[in-house]
Amino acid sequence: MKILVADDSPVIRSALTAILTEHDYDVVTAEDGIETIQAFYAERPDLVVLDLQMPRMTGYMACRMLKDDWSTATVPILILTAYESAEDRYWADKSGADGYLTKESVGDELVAAIKSALVSRALSDLSNNGADPHELQEVDVLSRLTEMLDRKLFESTIANDVMTLTARSYDLEATVDEILFILRRFVAYDAAAISVASDPTVIVRLDHPISEAAIKRFTDRAIADLGERVTSGLSPSQVHIVVGEADRDCTPIEVDEDWPSVFSITLRLRNEVIGTLTLASAQDQAYTPQVARTLRTVESPIATVVDSAIHRRRRLQDTARQSLSSLYAFDEEAS
Repeated sequence: MKILVADDSPVIRSALTAILTEHDYDVVTAEDGIETIQAFYAERPDLVVLDLQMPRMTGYMACRMLKDDWSTATVPILILTAYESAEDRYWADKSGADGYLTKESVGDELVAAIKSALVSRALSDLSNNGADPHELQEVDVLSRLTEMLDRKLFESTIANDVMTLTARSYDLEATVDEILFILRRFVAYDAAAISVASDPTVIVRLDHPISEAAIKRFTDRAIADLGERVTSGLSPSQVHIVVGEADRDCTPIEVDEDWPSVFSITLRLRNEVIGTLTLASAQDQAYTPQVARTLRTVESPIATVVDSAIHRRRRLQDTARQSLSSLYAFDEEAS
């Protein structure tokens, strides 16, 4: 097993190399964040022990870059740092780190954490992806960093656009339509639906006029997606289906058989399934891994907005029932 040790202190690097070598690990080292990325792709280690505060690029950023790359994301990264604050632990976790130790843990505790991380990876069948080692120049690392930061800004902007809907007084159907309209700005679809688990309800937005048969196949798929996540045997007769009208000026879409491209994600909030998002396209392979990753970044904001609209509707229904009850009681007294 090969371990990459990244730390700007030569004393720490030497100490860790000695300890890990005694436990039969091969060790490669890096002095800063950029060297960490270069060494990782050149050596393809099985695990990374990473300091946080390093020159040129912090450990936080190096961790984010490695976890952002699908071909390297499964390699465990253990943070080993002198910083012990809750803020540092939180940000390391949000950067994708698989463990957090302080430098007082150098020795048996570190070795135990390494063994545990490697076992967890093996049990999850996340073995080495087999990608060939390759050299990265410093300019290549910085270019990847710029691309990642730009994408993170893009994703956070989308999430912010979705979250602004919580401040607006829309009903559930209008809220879902607004969400799907926002998604259409960056994801191509011909039909989209958000299925709500609590009712259950499927609310569909069409980007083009589509035949009734194609709509039926799509709504059946959306119902099946919801049924897989919340209950078994959910049938169309149990679901309230709302289909919005497409712009009649758009060219109609023909879908002869099954939809060529369908993508679905679960909308969860506080470990509870709120519903599902289902997209369909008449184009083959419309939902690439990059599109899927972008959609998963808005899973939580969408779930939050939908949940807020559900609770708003329930409050209105409760208020209406209370008003009717009060009116009925008043009529009884009057009579």
